[in-house]
Amino acid sequence: MNRTRRLGLAAVLLAVAAPVGARAQERLFQAQPQDDTSLLTDTVAAVLDGRAAEVAAQLRCPVCSGQSVLESNSSIAQEMQAVIRERLGQGENEEQILSYFVASYGDWIILKPRPIGLNLLVYILPAVGLIFGTGWLIMLFRKWSSAAPAVAGQGDASGLDDDDENWLRDAMRRE
Repeated sequence: MNRTRRLGLAAVLLAVAAPVGARAQERLFQAQPQDDTSLLTDTVAAVLDGRAAEVAAQLRCPVCSGQSVLESNSSIAQEMQAVIRERLGQGENEEQILSYFVASYGDWIILKPRPIGLNLLVYILPAVGLIFGTGWLIMLFRKWSSAAPAVAGQGDASGLDDDDENWLRDAMRRE
C-alpha cells in the first residue's frame, strides 16, 4: 500500500510537471537571439542613465519641497531629467550640465551648496561653533573644579555643624 501511494504521487507530480516543463522548453527555443549591436546599445543606455541619475540627484526640483530631480515625480523634474540625458548624450560633462541649470534657475537649484562666497559659511560655521563650544565647556569645567575645593576647605566635607554631627554619631552607635 505504501508503495502504491508513492507510485500514485509520482504519477500525479509527473502529470503536473510535464506540461510546465514543455512550455518552458518551447519558450526557450522560440526566444529570438539578440545581435551584438543591441547588447552594446543597451549597455551604453544603461551607463547614460546611471550618469543622468547622478546629475539629477544633485539638482533640486523647482516645484517640490526638499526633493531632488531624481526623487521627484513632477513633470518639470521629468523634463529636467530628459534634458540631462540629452546633454550627456551630446557629450557634455556633469559640470557643464550643472552650470546650465544654475544659469537658468540660480544657485539654489543645486541641493548641496558649492563652497564659494557666502555658501562657504555653511561649511565653516559648524566647525567654528564646535571649536568655540568645546572651549567654553572646558573653561566652565575648570571653573567648577577650581571652585569645588575652595568650598570643601571651608569646613569638613559633610557640611554639618558640631551639634548635627554629634547627633548623627549617637544615632549610628545605637544601631
